[in-house]
Amino acid sequence: MIQAVVDVNVLISALVGPLGFSRRLLTAWEQGQFGLITAEGIITELDEKLRLPRIAKWLPDPEASRQWIIHLLQSQSKVLFVSPHERQEVTGDPEDDLVLAAVRLGRADYFVTGDRELLDLQEYAGARMVSPRDFVAILEAQPP
Repeated sequence: MIQAVVDVNVLISALVGPLGFSRRLLTAWEQGQFGLITAEGIITELDEKLRLPRIAKWLPDPEASRQWIIHLLQSQSKVLFVSPHERQEVTGDPEDDLVLAAVRLGRADYFVTGDRELLDLQEYAGARMVSPRDFVAILEAQPP
């Protein structure tokens, strides 16, 4: 089964937009089409961002949405603990370096992000960097 780390901003887009590739990716994960790898720090970052008024205002029920995605990640994904010494400085951005550590430690096949700088890496630790659109196409090309 394909294993992927999904960037925080892709998860937020999936919650905010009921349509689109980010939402289709979230639905595919819920349906068991791929395994999701995350880290405690990624869940914490997502939780903090979903509490921001500028993001919460786009959610129909901000608290319910936040609780739902956090519970889903904690119960349905492989959650890693990434200690500070396991993070390598790759980008200079601690948040990006955390997700890249999760990619490396989780031995992910893909890292799904909309971040152009991360997409420009093309590959990291054996994982392909792909956009939500490209990842959905990869999933759809898999045999049932």
